Amino acid sequence: MLLDQIIDAGIVGCGGAGFPAAAKYRTKAEYFIINAAECEPLLKTDHYVMNHFAEECVEAIAAVGKMLEAEHIIIATKEYYLKEIAALEQAIETLQVPVSIFKMENFYPAGDEQIMVYEVTGRTVPPSGLPIEVGCVISNISTMLNIYKAQQGTKVTHKLLTITGAVKEPKILEVPIGTSFEECLNLAGGSTIDDFMFINGGPMMGRVGTKDDFFKQVVTKTTSGIIITEKRDFLYELFEKDMQQVITKARSSCIQCRLCTELCPRYQIGHPIHPHRVMRHLAITDVPEDISDDPIWQEALLCCSCGICEVIACPMGLMPRQVNNYVKARLAEKGIRYEKKDQPLTPSLMRDYQKVPPKNILLKDGLNQYVNLKVEECVQFEPNKVTIPLRMHIGAPSQAAVSEGDNVEVGTLIGKLPENALGANIHASIAGVVREVTPEMITIERRIG
Repeated sequence: MLLDQIIDAGIVGCGGAGFPAAAKYRTKAEYFIINAAECEPLLKTDHYVMNHFAEECVEAIAAVGKMLEAEHIIIATKEYYLKEIAALEQAIETLQVPVSIFKMENFYPAGDEQIMVYEVTGRTVPPSGLPIEVGCVISNISTMLNIYKAQQGTKVTHKLLTITGAVKEPKILEVPIGTSFEECLNLAGGSTIDDFMFINGGPMMGRVGTKDDFFKQVVTKTTSGIIITEKRDFLYELFEKDMQQVITKARSSCIQCRLCTELCPRYQIGHPIHPHRVMRHLAITDVPEDISDDPIWQEALLCCSCGICEVIACPMGLMPRQVNNYVKARLAEKGIRYEKKDQPLTPSLMRDYQKVPPKNILLKDGLNQYVNLKVEECVQFEPNKVTIPLRMHIGAPSQAAVSEGDNVEVGTLIGKLPENALGANIHASIAGVVREVTPEMITIERRIG
């Protein structure tokens, strides 16, 4: 029953990747772990959810934990989130459910699911593996709020997100999926600077774009935040630099210091990933012709793209993450996957001394000026038009279930989960008339009067 409600509501993970939630829950697990770490600096959406919807979230957590037959149901959050922890503890006490709280240190990427599994259980997820291989299922705290709403018959039609940075009034927004970024910026009072850039998501794993790009963006099920900031060459380079320049600089400047490896979170929990080796391999290889089924190239497939190697580790300003992503793309083109090996996984003895504080990331990114902004007020908004993408989750895009001219209500199914495919249903987020249907998106205009 609960699984059917989750599928019908079109719930995908709110942590960023957008993995269809129901696909995770077709199993049994020893641990059901809730990611409430709000991993990326500056984002405050999960804080808001914990503070204002703790009881709803805990009720859903207990229900999913029961469905998974989990022996341990744990909310993992940061130990300094005192207000949020108090709200969760009160909800657990009120509902009298077998849910506990695990308090983590403040480091990045505490919210990476494999890092969280290690923190909570001491177990290392096998390289290129999934948490269920060590008895764990992980979901985001905001996903739990959507599951609670699904139990009440509500589909995923709206999104909570943070808008912050160089805006007049940083806020939490609750808007229909498909709302334009431009309208979100207006709700925050507009930008404090004329020529800005933006980050769709968090400073480390979000997507950077120009002001021109900004006005083409819409809110999706995975939009966790919008950060407006001054134009910064460093941020552009982290995500958008020409790949040939990245490769040329890596070949000429890598000093093989190993810092990118030593600070890699996946290496620290025992995975056989060594970014410095990939960088060295780059210097002696014809690119892309010789990127093939090679053990060192395969190590790049273990990269979680957290960005620590680029933002914090490399003293030469090189970009191991971008190199890894490039290698991963070339291997994918050739259908090459990581070859799992039966080998011991030994965590780094230095791990506890090498965790990266989020403040160091903000200092390097030039975003430290925004760290103390108050983002507490939530504003609800209903636009007159939404443009809803049919691909906003991992898996196959949804298939249009409406035609131009159709009348829809909030919650009407407009994009169907493809049969026998990984994906999610998509629903109308406003009541109105379908004005355009393409293989990529559906546009709905609100009925006036």
